[in-house]
Amino acid sequence: MKKGLKCALEKEQIEFKNSLDFIDGYEIHLHGDERDDFDLVSQLKKEVYSIHYPLKRCDIMDIAKDYKSEYAQKVFKMCKELDVGLVVHAESKYYEIMASKDVDAFCDFIKDNGITLHIENCYRDIGAIEAIQIRRYIRARVGLEKVFSLLDTCHLMMSEMSFKYEELSFSEAIDKYKSHNFIIHLNDCIGSGEKETGGIHGTNFHYNMYLLNNILWRLYCLEKDNYFAKLILECDEDDFVRCPNAIELAHNIDRFWESYTDE
Repeated sequence: MKKGLKCALEKEQIEFKNSLDFIDGYEIHLHGDERDDFDLVSQLKKEVYSIHYPLKRCDIMDIAKDYKSEYAQKVFKMCKELDVGLVVHAESKYYEIMASKDVDAFCDFIKDNGITLHIENCYRDIGAIEAIQIRRYIRARVGLEKVFSLLDTCHLMMSEMSFKYEELSFSEAIDKYKSHNFIIHLNDCIGSGEKETGGIHGTNFHYNMYLLNNILWRLYCLEKDNYFAKLILECDEDDFVRCPNAIELAHNIDRFWESYTDE
């Protein structure tokens, strides 16, 4: 198990997060505007696990329409230079993706350029099961070794609490999402997780340490079968540079993990 932080391509974030000796790597968080200084990639002193396409247009359907743009091509180039995968969201319906000529063209581009995709489950109408179906379709187009599921634990819980679709349990979801390129966005939520109903998206398990323990124990057991997860600690913060919530989560992970190995 390795612990990673979200890290924007901003000098202050990189300098502080490079100094944290209990963090193993990063997921590059792209904004999609002038804040992304691609030249700063060389200053990252820890391993880069993945690159997240800008949130406002990271659904597969959106990227498929945008992949020829100058910005998108810079992102794909960075993926190839760092030899890491691109995180995209599964927000569209499975049948919409299957019927999209834009997605077909995007898949051909991804396959021709040898780029890896991590398809992240989302919430509300698109939950863990739908994301797995979308992954299967994209894998059939691109290749088995280039497309992986990425499990967001907060999104999984938000899908369950929406009651719009029957979802998988955490243990089942981890088993279905596991791979030899296994990335998890590790976070919790309060209430529905949605601001509209007073919830908070992406908390650090303050009030749900039992769930954190269960998730980590399942991952610890999976390591015996050679499935080693990279945990991206994706917490809501008032200060994304110093990220106190993610740092607290990192220490709690170490505390639980050490308790397993001491047994």
